[in-house]
Amino acid sequence: MHYRTEGKLRSFFFNRLRSLVILASVLILVISGFFMSNTITHAASYCQVTYSVTNQWAGGFGGSITIQNTSGSAWSSWNLGFTFPASGQSITQGWNGTFSQSGQNVTVANMSYNGAVAPNGSINPGFNATWSGSNPVPTSFTVNGNACNGGSGGGSTPTPGTTPTPGVTPTPRSTPTPGVTPTPSGGGCNVAPVDPQATRQARNLLCYLYSVYGNHILSGQQESPWNQNGTMEMNYIYSLTGKYPAIRGMDYGDSQNWSTRAIPWWQAGGIDMVSYHMGAPGQPVDGWTGAQLSADINAVLTPGTAQYQSFISRLDGSASQLASAQAAGVPIIWRPFHEAGGTWFWWSKQGGSQYVRLWKFMFNYYTNVKGLHNLIWLLPFDGQPDASFWPGKAYVDIAGSDTYAGDHSPQTGLYNATRNIVGGTIPIALHENGPIPDPSQLQSSGTKWVFFNTWHTTWITDTSVNSQSLIQSVYSSPYVITRDRVPNLK
Repeated sequence: MHYRTEGKLRSFFFNRLRSLVILASVLILVISGFFMSNTITHAASYCQVTYSVTNQWAGGFGGSITIQNTSGSAWSSWNLGFTFPASGQSITQGWNGTFSQSGQNVTVANMSYNGAVAPNGSINPGFNATWSGSNPVPTSFTVNGNACNGGSGGGSTPTPGTTPTPGVTPTPRSTPTPGVTPTPSGGGCNVAPVDPQATRQARNLLCYLYSVYGNHILSGQQESPWNQNGTMEMNYIYSLTGKYPAIRGMDYGDSQNWSTRAIPWWQAGGIDMVSYHMGAPGQPVDGWTGAQLSADINAVLTPGTAQYQSFISRLDGSASQLASAQAAGVPIIWRPFHEAGGTWFWWSKQGGSQYVRLWKFMFNYYTNVKGLHNLIWLLPFDGQPDASFWPGKAYVDIAGSDTYAGDHSPQTGLYNATRNIVGGTIPIALHENGPIPDPSQLQSSGTKWVFFNTWHTTWITDTSVNSQSLIQSVYSSPYVITRDRVPNLK
């Protein structure tokens, strides 16, 4: 070939190759920029999630999730998704979100009060869960279908705690504080206590009761303080189940130093409920025997009478223990004048209108005179609720009824009768019971008692009333909350 023709061909092919290389480089830059831009926007600019294991014990752990809106636009609702890495990890209880789980996949949807999240705002759902084998943290999360950049908080997985020994108060847990804690203006869970000066702990507890209502039932057990300093029933349940009840029931009429047991129970993660078999004012006998005597309520509520002075003296005695609990930061579910409507205790013998006068007097005296603001006020009906004994929602945080019926049915009729009086929003408790209701029947019937409270001594130990297998079944049910599953309400 002629050297000039060969040079032209070489120049042609070289220029063509250089053009193709330049064009390919431009295309690579454009495509790379496109994908880099979409990856950043998709992964990092919509949401930030931080997942923390806040506490771990044998077979269980507490978790906290912080979801931040980094999208630049407000959310009207949110739905979080993630997958547990291990098959043994399972949600048992959640708050500040509606939790559901299918296999290892978990979704958390907003509650009615926290769906709106402003730009850079955040929400903090929390949960308790079980684990077996290992408890690794999930590493990928989505919110409303968008991938989030996230990670685990708190470093390595905490060391499992030790199983408590029967009769020994375990070290307080540091399970997460529920994100439903309300403020005095009503934020958080939008539940306003009837005492506007209620303590933070009382507000936390009331909010928690509302979050449990309809989703779970809290276990409760009344103590007999003359048996092993009130530990007999608790140790009996623990010996059968390895768990303690969530609620410890006490009575000032049975023990005038109940706060010495209530404070460590709260510090160990439990909830305290206190009643008072108050002796009839003007009568020398206090406690259960004195409560069955009679009193003239007009005289009891008239200043200057002997009955009034006796009444105030007994109110003050009980208030001293409630004040001790308040000083220790302990809220109390307070259920005075229980079994309202029955004709066996002096406070109910003269009918509903007189009972309501007593209730309102105590409420005003304790909140305004004695400065007691750690109380959740529980109106405790008997087994046949009577609307004339209802003081109204301005004086009651939660309500309840009791029964010693001879079976383990859900007592749906009693629940509905109470609900017809107090309404559909206020939590309703089975504040005293003999046989424990079957959790599966509670769920299938939609009977939403917020807690049960089994009476003491033979009501829990007599196997003809509550068999050992029944107790074991109840305390192992995912529907039943035991003390180890109560979140930190402090």
